[in-house]
Amino acid sequence: MYYFPKGTAHSLQGMEDENEVLLCFDDGDFSRVGTTFMINDWITHTPKSVLAKNFGVPEGTFDTSWNPDPSVVNSTVSMKNVTGPAGELMGNSSYVFHSHPSQHKEVPGRGGTIQIVDSRNFPISKTIAATVVTLKPGGLRELHWHPTAEEWLYFHQGTARATVYIGAGNTRTFDFQAGDAGVFPDNSGHYVENLSETEDLIYLEIYKADRVADISLGQWLALTPSDIAAAAINVPIEVIENIKKEKQLLIDPHFA
Repeated sequence: MYYFPKGTAHSLQGMEDENEVLLCFDDGDFSRVGTTFMINDWITHTPKSVLAKNFGVPEGTFDTSWNPDPSVVNSTVSMKNVTGPAGELMGNSSYVFHSHPSQHKEVPGRGGTIQIVDSRNFPISKTIAATVVTLKPGGLRELHWHPTAEEWLYFHQGTARATVYIGAGNTRTFDFQAGDAGVFPDNSGHYVENLSETEDLIYLEIYKADRVADISLGQWLALTPSDIAAAAINVPIEVIENIKKEKQLLIDPHFA
């Protein structure tokens, strides 16, 4: 994963095979004028005499720079590694996070694995946090909500269903498949269910925050005095007493 702070000049290049890149921004109107620009568009709209003076080249040097679609251009695979006078960006200043299968952790509930990428293990990422979720067939991302940020989702593999509750009886259920995206408002109760009985569900949770944070409905009930929790939802006390006190992040129904 890469993280580029606001205003940082950057580029992304595909290698020899075909590449797909998912871009996430902490501003929903990121492409508006005055927010994002392309280098060749800037050069095209700068006087040739100024370009010549700035770069010390003949005025006609940039005559071919104009491109009707400056966002994606054909190029060659570069093997050059350019280091600036200040040296490489390392450690807490690094813009890249390298993922490894060992970082995908089994979690309570036995329903799959998660990998959290936020400012705790990717310090430069101050405005975006993410979780990579792999949910086993039939599994459930437990009922929960996020107190600090909206949740934006991108579904990479599989089929899913989610119901979002925003209060006062307002709920809506959505079905998702690979390539779909969704958003859950902050402090909205929800779950994500893997509808397949044979295929893992893989999706991303993205937050406009420096850290991933959630509150488990089950854990909240379990850590509330059982008589109070039972009275609040009108169930026998034994139901509350049998709820696990540890978050069951990804639930495998075969072990529930």
